[in-house]
Amino acid sequence: MAWKIERWFAEVFPGETQIYAEYHSLPPRELAIVSAAVLDVALAELLARRLIDQTKEVEEFLGANGDGRAPAGSFGARIQLGLLVGLLTPDDAAILRNIKELRNLFAHRVRINFLSPDVLKSTTRLYDLWVRRSAALAKAGAMSGTTEKLAEIGHFLPRVAEAGEGLLLSVFMVYQAYFHLMHSRVQRLGSALVRTSEPRNAAPH
Repeated sequence: MAWKIERWFAEVFPGETQIYAEYHSLPPRELAIVSAAVLDVALAELLARRLIDQTKEVEEFLGANGDGRAPAGSFGARIQLGLLVGLLTPDDAAILRNIKELRNLFAHRVRINFLSPDVLKSTTRLYDLWVRRSAALAKAGAMSGTTEKLAEIGHFLPRVAEAGEGLLLSVFMVYQAYFHLMHSRVQRLGSALVRTSEPRNAAPH
């Protein structure tokens, strides 16, 4: 096997009941960067289970062999591919792209926090997307609880840095559990070629 990046299910995912305990104490910058990295490797693993059964080709295409130049070796490319092969809804893709944006903000700026204008703009957009998506997930039975506590987070986003952290952590925790739920249910794509027993020179009907 040429898979060299972390295995999300076996090495990264701490278990449904341990997600909060493992990540809630991370400093803001680390939370933004690590949460995106975890969802990135999770998505790579789900995509590997979804794409046609050509192991070497899949690993090279996803960059699972450690090659960041691979066609789907970046978080952004994996999000787009996840949408195109039916692993993600458009709302999921928008949320994950928002998390990627937060990661980039925290990774490439020295003085930044969850009240910085660009970060606040991004978390406000994430909040709006997440209110809609979490309601849909709860209705579908993919997550428990309601969106009532989200209203409190939204109220404090412009004033309290911890509200932005809490929002990101909440979204991250749910997607960890959501991807875990998907992990055993992902169906692999089959060949689109139709086999026929008719000879090639058979006359058309």
